[in-house]
Amino acid sequence: MRSLQAADSSHQKGSRSAGREPFLYAPKARARLRPWLWYTLILCVGSLTVFGSVAADPGGSVVASNDDTSLFIWWLGHGAQVLADILGFGPGETGGLLYTESMNALGGGVNGAWNTSLAGFAILLAPVTWVAGPIVSYNLLILAFPVFGSLAAAVLFRRFLDRLPAFIAAAGVGFSSYVIAQLGGHPNLAYIVTPPLTAWAILALLDLGRATQVDSGRSLLRSRRLWLLGGGFGFLLGFQFYVSTEVLAGTFLAALCFLASLGVFGRRLYRARSWVALGLGSAVAGCIAMLCAIPLLVTMSGPNAPQGVIRPHGVWNTDLLDPILPAAPAWLSSGVSPLPRIMEIDPAELGAYVGAPALAAAVLIVLGLARRSAHEVPVRIATSTGILVGLLALGSPILLRGRIALETGPFALIEAIPVLNNILPMRLVLHSTIALFAVLGIGLQWALNHHRLRRARAFLILLVLAAVAILPAPQTAHEVTVPDFYEHSIAEVIPAGSVVKTFPRPLAWAEPHADEAMVWQSVSGFRYRETGGYFIGSSPESPVTYSAPEDALDELLHGSVFDGEPMPGADSPEVASAVAELRETGVDFIVLAPEAPLLPGGEGEYAAFLDAAVGDPIFADEGVRVYRLDQ
Repeated sequence: MRSLQAADSSHQKGSRSAGREPFLYAPKARARLRPWLWYTLILCVGSLTVFGSVAADPGGSVVASNDDTSLFIWWLGHGAQVLADILGFGPGETGGLLYTESMNALGGGVNGAWNTSLAGFAILLAPVTWVAGPIVSYNLLILAFPVFGSLAAAVLFRRFLDRLPAFIAAAGVGFSSYVIAQLGGHPNLAYIVTPPLTAWAILALLDLGRATQVDSGRSLLRSRRLWLLGGGFGFLLGFQFYVSTEVLAGTFLAALCFLASLGVFGRRLYRARSWVALGLGSAVAGCIAMLCAIPLLVTMSGPNAPQGVIRPHGVWNTDLLDPILPAAPAWLSSGVSPLPRIMEIDPAELGAYVGAPALAAAVLIVLGLARRSAHEVPVRIATSTGILVGLLALGSPILLRGRIALETGPFALIEAIPVLNNILPMRLVLHSTIALFAVLGIGLQWALNHHRLRRARAFLILLVLAAVAILPAPQTAHEVTVPDFYEHSIAEVIPAGSVVKTFPRPLAWAEPHADEAMVWQSVSGFRYRETGGYFIGSSPESPVTYSAPEDALDELLHGSVFDGEPMPGADSPEVASAVAELRETGVDFIVLAPEAPLLPGGEGEYAAFLDAAVGDPIFADEGVRVYRLDQ
């Protein structure tokens, strides 16, 4: 959008013209790169400040109020192990990158194309995982994503802002409530590089058309820059397929809103050849992205895919008061949102907060700069985009203080579209947040350029208040419990490729430690296949499931796990039949972690039960008891 600003602003011509070519190819590349390096260093310090609790113990703690962390740690370890198998130094039992029976071994495996497998980062971080383990790889992503998001937003904002306001506004995006909240368990949704770079690519392609002196699409196709922009854009989208398809789908909706705003408010800047260049470049990008996505798309139609809408509609809606009421990530928050919800919502989803001062500042910017100013066009485009995508983020119905204010919202149109109907509207606030900080950055630049004016100084104070109100608090970590057995003696006790049933088994509960058995399998290097698992799939009984089906023994123990009932008699015929069924279906071992968090029953109760029902353990040390069934 640099051309939008340059067309109207004379006092910034020098800084704008210098940025029209990639800075790495400019004569003073080192001088241009230095501010970005300092900016990256400052961002790293900010990330270490917010997530210092995991930086101090990257291999033994995580920041989350749920246990989705175990899911991602599992997938990071799985991707690294698949690559090790391909390279010839793994056990060769892990399965494919996107489909595997390492989890849910008796229930049809897991379709990773429908699960947030982080396959792209799992491969990139494989060396870290091999050396330091999957928990360290996971925490490395947590520390890096605010930095990546800020840098990507800065690349976009530099098209229409000077360096300082662009950097400050971009840091607001990277450390926004949305990003910090989602990093409390959902790193796939906190990787926000693709949305701002998509907007940048759209503007770059439009500007390419303006710079080209011919209208012919054939002539544009000979442009090396068109292929570079389209190719880079395509690989960006292709990689996003292997991080989060939901963020990709949300970016598609936001891009439509952005293009509509460009069509209305940028019509004087962009003529036919600009839109031709955008169309051709987007076609190149789309072809490359789809080629990259073929393995994932093919796997999506494979076994154990969900057969219905993954989440119920109308629950994950942004309340009209969410943007002004502090939620978990902000230092002003009490830790929970004060708003009532249709059902309990994971705090990691409550990322819409931006604060009343920021919203007030944005309104003043729009009223003051959206007409007859050097910033008129970018303010209008950013505001229009933010409003359009913000309306979608409200979901359907539209809620006010937890109550229905309007039965049907614009998002109802999205819910009627296959695939897109799996988007949770709360997660679209990412895109309205980017638009908001673009507007705030424009206001900051105006105030800095007119700092001698009293109203400019007053506005700077308002922006400082906005920044203070949205500052994230240092996030608290909790320990990941991993019995020593999985890092030491497992290779001596459990042969590679064995099928193992673990107690406590992974459960689809939104609380810490609920799925740590998945971490244990990942830490062990996937030496065995696990009967349980937490994932999105389906079964003959249900079109959508979130965990492995219960076996006969689980069904007998169900009441003691969920209802607090006494455990069944270990010597009963029903228990003997359930254990026999485990043997017949191919389970080789039962592993009990008697001191694991969330293990139901009293102290020693599960150990006594399994000792009586299965027999003496073949190994009882290092935090586990191992029972052999294949005998």
